Amino acid sequence: MHIQSLQQAQINGSSYLNIVADKIEKLTIKVLDVQGWVAKKVTTEVEEGIQQVNLNMSDLTNGIYILNAFIGDVFIKSIRFVKQ
Repeated sequence: MHIQSLQQAQINGSSYLNIVADKIEKLTIKVLDVQGWVAKKVTTEVEEGIQQVNLNMSDLTNGIYILNAFIGDVFIKSIRFVKQ
């Protein structure tokens, strides 16, 4: 699996990840605040192929966050973003 990008480095309410997957896998996304606390956790099943995974970030307060993506226990990508 390859995460190409998180749409919008500055997020107001929702965004999406562009993903390329070579098989069906379970994706876990952990959003960390600047103190390193998990502010949000999302688990979803990703189908084979190119797709977008929608992320609702409206429940986060404004600030800087790090999105960490995992397949099982394996870390695959980290993306910094700002919630406005």
